[in-house]
Amino acid sequence: YVTACVPESLRGILDVQLMEVMTRGLPDEQGSLTSDGLSGAMEPLKRADAMALGPGLGRDPRSVQLARELARHSPVATVLDADGLNAHAGFLAELAFRDAPTVLTPHAGELARLLETDSGQVQRERLSHARDAAEQAGAVVVLKGDDTLIVEPAGRVAVSRGASPALATAGTGDVLTGAIAALLAQGMDAFTAAAAGVQLHAQAGRNAVRIQGAPEGLIATDVIAALPGARGS
Repeated sequence: YVTACVPESLRGILDVQLMEVMTRGLPDEQGSLTSDGLSGAMEPLKRADAMALGPGLGRDPRSVQLARELARHSPVATVLDADGLNAHAGFLAELAFRDAPTVLTPHAGELARLLETDSGQVQRERLSHARDAAEQAGAVVVLKGDDTLIVEPAGRVAVSRGASPALATAGTGDVLTGAIAALLAQGMDAFTAAAAGVQLHAQAGRNAVRIQGAPEGLIATDVIAALPGARGS
């Protein structure tokens, strides 16, 4: 099962919206999580197998500090995406000190911020920059794009050419984060979980388009609904 650590002031709303998910309220100020929530977030990790960190977090400096501290102290396999990545812009090497496996899932802009360069440079040399980030962070890097690259620090690379126009829809990157975290929680190693998650995500995107009839109008929850069927595709 999933436990979502959320701002205490918003917990009542999210409890109504997230029927299948347990929630844990953390200290917040006007809806932004603060570093005071570290101990509260660490508590459910005592019985967790994986953590997804970043989607929906925001860039409030207090939330950024919490993300960095939580990534540093998390004892379980962790996927960083969205503002979990942005929190480590300029601090990528901190992740190399983690004991548990780490997967980063940036698009070109996020990877550019992590490496303190610009997205144009990343787009021109995608594999080189993904390898640089993987080495600095001691993590598997999933560089999202038309061709998604999965790169581990030792140099192994997988390429997914199964992109779907549907996966450009807002929120579908968060679906990928959840898919990889779920596979990590099942005991897969980081590289395998990342590669399998990318493949499942791409297939779910294609399946969702077939179900809906066209990529236009597809939303992230359509991709989630298509994930179970993707395992048998």
